[in-house]
Amino acid sequence: MSFIEKIRNSDSEVFDGVNEEEILAAEQQLGIKFPKTYREILAEFGSLEIGSEEIFGLGVEGYLNVVETTLEERKLAKGELDKYIVIQNLAIDGLLIVVDENDNVYEYANGNFKNLLSSTAEYIESQLL
Repeated sequence: MSFIEKIRNSDSEVFDGVNEEEILAAEQQLGIKFPKTYREILAEFGSLEIGSEEIFGLGVEGYLNVVETTLEERKLAKGELDKYIVIQNLAIDGLLIVVDENDNVYEYANGNFKNLLSSTAEYIESQLL
């Protein structure tokens, strides 16, 4: 079963996927190419809510929007997040979940990165209820 099917079969709340133009526009705004698995999530679901956890995406407004949140967090991080996409804010001690172009997932807080040794798909699967 693909990770997309696992998400579909979970209790996650999903939204409407977005088209390729919207994904390309978001990449351009952030100056980063989204990894393949994150692109698939955006195309299929736009954004996700897994229980009380939110995975930022497209097709949504406000803090759930990956472009808005990533740009806001980049300002606060003074350049440290310029090569990352913020996909989740754990709301614990400023802890963010960020992804790079190579689909490496990290916890980020106060200038420190901790590699979670997983891809976007693996990370999201680990969050499924």
